[in-house]
Parts: sequence; C-alpha cells; structure tokens
Amino acid sequence: MLAKNNRPQSWLEALKFIGHCPICNERYQDDHAKLFAKRDGANLVHITCNKCASNFITMIVMMGQGLSSVGMVTDLNFEDVQKLYKTAPLTVDEIISGYQFFQKNF
Repeated sequence: MLAKNNRPQSWLEALKFIGHCPICNERYQDDHAKLFAKRDGANLVHITCNKCASNFITMIVMMGQGLSSVGMVTDLNFEDVQKLYKTAPLTVDEIISGYQFFQKNF
C-alpha cells in the first residue's frame, strides 16, 4: 500500500521497485521474499527467484526522500542467512589466524 506521498509503507511494497532477478530477469514475486532482520530503519530481505531459483539479499531503506536499496546475489538460502546473521562477526585476530593457517598449510 502506498502512502499519500506515493512512498511505500512497507518493505514488501518497496520490493516492487527493486524489480527483476539479476540472473534471469524474471520479475520478483512477493511470496518469494522474506524479511530476516530490521535494524535502524533498514529492512534486510532474502529473495528467491521463482524462475531460476537464484538467491538475492537486499537491504531496503525507506527515507524521507524515497527509497534506497542495495543487494547481492548469494548461494545462501533463507535458513542459512538466518543462521549467519545471528552469529558474531569475525574478529581481526581470527582473520589473521586464518590467513596464517592458509599460508602455512597450502
């Protein structure tokens, strides 16, 4: 539903403005989009294309001037995204340890 100022009132309405799958150009379907997080006015949404089954994660922000969206193609399904979103971010020490491990062993 659009507000009187023609701006979307929900992330689901905003999905119509995102448009098409970047892989096959199929129009996204509302029932293939799931909200997995909401933070500071940003809605994080996982979308699965109903034609090619590719997955897409997007951040939709509704601002006073309109709508902003950024996204990326991913191989994560909705359940994977939910699990990863809830995990703690990597620390700098963990990243350095991982780098050293690969340098030493490969």
